Amino acid sequence: MALAVSEKPAAGQGQHRGSSPVRSIVEAGRAYVIGLLHSPRRLALVFLVATLGLAPITLVPRNGPIYVGMANAVPTVFDYSVAIVIAAVVMARAAPHLYKLALVAWLPFGVLIAVLTVFFWGFSFRHISGVLQITLALLAFGVGVVAESMERDDPLIPQSFAVVAWGQLIAVLLAVIGLPLRTITGPQAIDIQGRATGLTAHPGELSKLLFFCALCTLALPQRTNRERWAVWLTLGAVFVGVFLTESRTILVSVIAMVFIYLMLEVFGGRWQRKHLAVLGMTVVLGAASLPWLISRFAADPTGGARGHTYSIAGQVLADHFWGGVGPNSYVAVVGLIDHLTKTGVPVHDMFLLTAGELGVPGAVLLWMPVLLVLGWAVYHTVRTRGRDRAARILVSAVPGIFLIGLTGWGLLQGPYFAIFLLVLGYFGARIGAPGQAEEDAQLEVDADVNR
Repeated sequence: MALAVSEKPAAGQGQHRGSSPVRSIVEAGRAYVIGLLHSPRRLALVFLVATLGLAPITLVPRNGPIYVGMANAVPTVFDYSVAIVIAAVVMARAAPHLYKLALVAWLPFGVLIAVLTVFFWGFSFRHISGVLQITLALLAFGVGVVAESMERDDPLIPQSFAVVAWGQLIAVLLAVIGLPLRTITGPQAIDIQGRATGLTAHPGELSKLLFFCALCTLALPQRTNRERWAVWLTLGAVFVGVFLTESRTILVSVIAMVFIYLMLEVFGGRWQRKHLAVLGMTVVLGAASLPWLISRFAADPTGGARGHTYSIAGQVLADHFWGGVGPNSYVAVVGLIDHLTKTGVPVHDMFLLTAGELGVPGAVLLWMPVLLVLGWAVYHTVRTRGRDRAARILVSAVPGIFLIGLTGWGLLQGPYFAIFLLVLGYFGARIGAPGQAEEDAQLEVDADVNR
C-alpha cells in the first residue's frame, strides 16, 4: 500500500513535465543537434542551406567592382561557395557513382562551354566568374540528388528550408519594429522602401527564397497533428513574408503552387477537411495583397522598360545565335550598343539572358536537364494519378518556376541559382523513391477516417 502511494506522481509533476510542449521542443532540438554532430553528411547539408538561405557572406574579395550580371565582375568566393564544395565532396565520397550520374546530364553543356571558351570567348575575370556561378549550381544539383538517397527517411533539406523561412520571417518582423538585422543603403533603398527584405538585399530575392521554402514545406511529413500544424504554420510564415515583400510574380507563383497542389489532392482522392486551413490561408493571402497589388500595377503596368529589353535581346540573339556574348557578359557587351543595358538593365527573362550569353545551343543544353526533371514529374504524376508526393509537388511548382524565369533574371544571381538546382535535384531524385506511395496511402486512410 505504501509502495503504491509512493509511486503515484504528485499533481503538476512527472506527467505534466513529460507532456510539456516546451520540454518536447527542447529535447527534440537537443537530439537534432547531437545527430548533426555525429553525421558529417547531415552537418554539411545544414551548413549549405544555412549559408544559402540565411547568411550568404562575401569572403574574397571583400570589395569588388560593381557589375550587374549573373555573377560579380571578378571571381568571388562566398561562404556558400565553400559550403557547396564541402557538401559536394562529402556526397561524392558517400555515393560516387550516383553523384557522377547526377551530373552526366550536363556533360554536353560542359563540353560546349569549354570549346566556346577556348576558341570563341577567351578568358576574362568576368567570364570565369560566370562559369564559376554555373558550376557551383550544377554541383548543388548533384548534392540534392545524393542527399535525397542518403536522407530518404528524414527529409533534412525540406526541414532546413522550413527553418530558413522562419529565420527570414523573424528578420522581417524585427525590421518592422525598428530592429533590422540588415540595412539596405544607396539609391536602391528608396525604390524598395516599405517592402520587406529580411536578410537579403532586395524584396525580389527574399520572395524567390520563400517560394522554394514553400515548395519544401509541402514535402514535410504530415503523419501526426503536430506535424500538420508545423506545415501549416510554416506555410503561414511564408505567406506573411511574401505579402510583406510585395512581389507580384512570387505572390502569383506561391498562390498557384499551393492551389494546384490542393487540386491534385482532390483529383487523387486525398482531400481532407484539414486542407481547408491551407486553402483559407491562400485565399486570405490573395485578398490581403490586393491593395498593394493594384497599387503596383497602377504605378508600373508594363513592368518598366521590358519591351525595350526584349527588343534588344532579339537583336543579340540574331547577331550571336550560336555562341552568345559570353557567360556573365550581357551587360558589358550589349551595353556598348544600348544605353539602358549599360546602366545595368539586362533583359528580364533568364531564358533569353542565358541564350544571349551562352548562345541558343548553350542555353538549350543548360536548361534541358531542368526541363527533363520537370517533364518527368508531370509524366509520373499523370501515370500514378498523383500518388507520388515529390512528383505532384514539382508539378505544382512548374507554373511558378516558369513565371519567375520569364519575368526576371534574378534566379541566376547569387545563391538563388544554387538553391533552385539543389531543390530540383532533391525532388527529382525523390520521384518514384520508395516510401512515397506508402505515405500517400496512409494519408488516404486518414482522409477516409476524417470524412
